[in-house]
Amino acid sequence: MTHHNTSPEPQDGTESPADRLRRRCTADSKVVRNESIEDLLGAPTEGEAAADKGASGSPRHMLCSWEAVDELAAAVSMDIGNEDLRKRNVAVLATLRRTNGRFRRLWRLPDAWRTDIDALEHAFPNFGEVLGHVRAMGALAELHDGVIKLDPMLFDGTPGTGKSTFAEQLAKIVAGGFHRIQMSSAETGAQLGGSSATWANSQTGQVFELLVNGRFANPVILLDELDKAMLHPGERFSPVGPLYTLLEPAMARTFRDISVPMLELDASSIMWLATSNERRLLPEAILSRLHSFDVQLPGPGVAVQVVHSVLRQLAQAEPVFARFHLDSDAAAKLARHGPRAVRGLLRRACGNAAQASRWTIHADDVPDGRVERAPMGFRA
Repeated sequence: MTHHNTSPEPQDGTESPADRLRRRCTADSKVVRNESIEDLLGAPTEGEAAADKGASGSPRHMLCSWEAVDELAAAVSMDIGNEDLRKRNVAVLATLRRTNGRFRRLWRLPDAWRTDIDALEHAFPNFGEVLGHVRAMGALAELHDGVIKLDPMLFDGTPGTGKSTFAEQLAKIVAGGFHRIQMSSAETGAQLGGSSATWANSQTGQVFELLVNGRFANPVILLDELDKAMLHPGERFSPVGPLYTLLEPAMARTFRDISVPMLELDASSIMWLATSNERRLLPEAILSRLHSFDVQLPGPGVAVQVVHSVLRQLAQAEPVFARFHLDSDAAAKLARHGPRAVRGLLRRACGNAAQASRWTIHADDVPDGRVERAPMGFRA
């Protein structure tokens, strides 16, 4: 018996690859939008595999369903909103309709992740408790697909302990990208969740942009100085408002940017890190969603180690610094300061040594900055 394809041919020439695949299914086939088609659409193309060296075998994350795309398409067809918003929504729709458009890769831990974590702890010894947690989660990831899952974490401690820098370095190991949001300057939740579609200058938030226009579904988003945000959870436009949804994985699976409210996205794979100096200022409902760690300035026993680590970081960014080395007195003087201050003091010290035609940094080359650590020793 011969089966005939009774599906009509498209007349407007706008057929997407996904629609073409479905049309080619025979009329009596029951395979419509089922898992086999989703798997086929989610498979990496040869071009993607070549572009993403070492990531072609990574798992896939479905960003949204076909029903969500259809809902967006219906809104676009109604021609609602100003011209700029309509053009933007048409572009978003085109992105999601292309082959693999609804899927994003999930970053897998590198083979040498344990060595990388050890090196990170050597550079940031005051984050040992945090990295102990990361090692445990990494071991669990290895038993599955190599994709680490970290609950939202808060690094709380005095200024200058290296919290933001540490978060960025950790993201290079565990996540598919890093994005910092400075919460101290946030006045509304627009940075995270977008601005109202009813506004003439409505814009999507960073979560939407990272997921729809990014390559990976599991970047790290750092909420820097979260305690300095305008923390008034009862206010309509509170900067932390979107976090009540985004920090809960079950709720994040149905995230909607208020600039594109008709499109439901799965934002549950994003990893959230936050820093604060006074976590007691955070609303309890936000604090309860975060795994908190106390971060202190490095103790005297490891402070010199941190100084040398900062010098190595400088050398990686600017090779000229690799030619300088510290004598013991200079290292001890720098060790009296927190990691944030050490970077600036080291640059100045290298400049002073260069003026004296030396590659060795002496204590006299180190400026007398504000000491961030109480002096050690006995008092009479």
